[in-house]
Amino acid sequence: MRWSLQGYKGVLKQTLIIEIEKARENMIQVALEEGMASNHTLQVSQFIDYLLNELHKISLTK
Repeated sequence: MRWSLQGYKGVLKQTLIIEIEKARENMIQVALEEGMASNHTLQVSQFIDYLLNELHKISLTK
């Protein structure tokens, strides 16, 4: 079975959205436990930024 580029992009988008939501939940938990400005909270926030940027890149490609 061959995947079309659009099908692959759709799966990748959905995967990124799921990972973003998981990371957001994680960041909220870490922030509640360690504070908003803790290094761990900031690292999770940066990871979310990375995932959002990847999602944006995929959305821009045809």
